[in-house]
Amino acid sequence: MNELDGKTWLQYSISVWDNIQKTGSENKLDHPAMFPVELVRRLLRIFLSKEQRVVLDPFVGTGSTLLAARELGKLSYGFEISKEYVEKARKRLAEQQNLFKKDLPPAHIIHDDALNLDKYIEQESVDICITSPPYWNILSRKRTADYKEIRDYDQNERNLGNIQEYGKFLKALQRVFRKVHAVLKKNAYCIVVVMDIRKRDRFYPYHMDLTLSLQEIGFYLDDIIIWNRKHEYNNLRPLGYPSVFRVNKVHEFILIFKKRSGK
Repeated sequence: MNELDGKTWLQYSISVWDNIQKTGSENKLDHPAMFPVELVRRLLRIFLSKEQRVVLDPFVGTGSTLLAARELGKLSYGFEISKEYVEKARKRLAEQQNLFKKDLPPAHIIHDDALNLDKYIEQESVDICITSPPYWNILSRKRTADYKEIRDYDQNERNLGNIQEYGKFLKALQRVFRKVHAVLKKNAYCIVVVMDIRKRDRFYPYHMDLTLSLQEIGFYLDDIIIWNRKHEYNNLRPLGYPSVFRVNKVHEFILIFKKRSGK
């Protein structure tokens, strides 16, 4: 069980979180889909007990999960195929070490495909997974809501975000989470942060499709939290006006899965 007091427990139990923002230094990292350390810190405080200590992020990006885990005294593993973001994550971890000026738990950044994570981590040894997987290939397109420029993640052929067909993308993602499932302990949480996708006239309910995909491999959906990011969108425009009404998506889904105890 976590160590939250009653007041904090109540605050965090509200189904919409709108008080988590990226810091100025996080905004400068120029990662197209990073989440702030504060988000991971909160999730770890809620879903990890003092005794549980091993954290995994198969799509670690610039290292937010590892930074939060190490700050809270947890051992962590992160996988990243982009050399650029591996270097940024390692720099952030080095800066954290200098700031705290004390021994911190190991944070392992592994420059490799997440499909290979079982080569580095023993089965049923991880207490929690927190991650934000690729948003398909949406990051290679200009954001329609507020005109933000293309921020392509990585051109590596192993990058799942470069898969053009949505169904194939979901299948590739499922293969990664099958590996995650194998290294998680029974009843462990797997928390996935995603946003739904629209491409012109086609809407893709990414959070629903991913939920179905993960349920096929032994996870079950335990709950959902909405992360409201409206404050980050300062130049919204009336999408589709005046011909067809379109919704400005300013929230993400925090999908809270658990590994079934019998698998």
